[in-house]
Amino acid sequence: MIIYNCYPTFDITLSIVLRNINWTKKSGILIIVFCLITMLLAQIVKEYRGTWIYRYGAPTLLFAFYGGVFLSFINTTFLFIKHKSNLKDNLIWIFLSAIPFLYIGIMMTIAMTRTID
Repeated sequence: MIIYNCYPTFDITLSIVLRNINWTKKSGILIIVFCLITMLLAQIVKEYRGTWIYRYGAPTLLFAFYGGVFLSFINTTFLFIKHKSNLKDNLIWIFLSAIPFLYIGIMMTIAMTRTID
């Protein structure tokens, strides 16, 4: 006798949710994850100062992080253009995609407005 579970499993629910999201929204989430991973790896690489890991890893991760910020700007622009007609319904996705770009913008604004004492 086979008993089937009437509740959907996590992988089925996740596949249903991800099937309803288009590629620009999925890439917005991936860009955030990519930027967070590069920030984490940059902190880990700092422990290896003076080695070849730091010499090659630090500039590579810096380039990758700013590449992710640039992709965030491009993806946010695509989302804004694509969902201009129903902007209110997709505002959360546009904001989510813009998080890395907004992070750099806010940090640069804070750094430029600080006075040297």
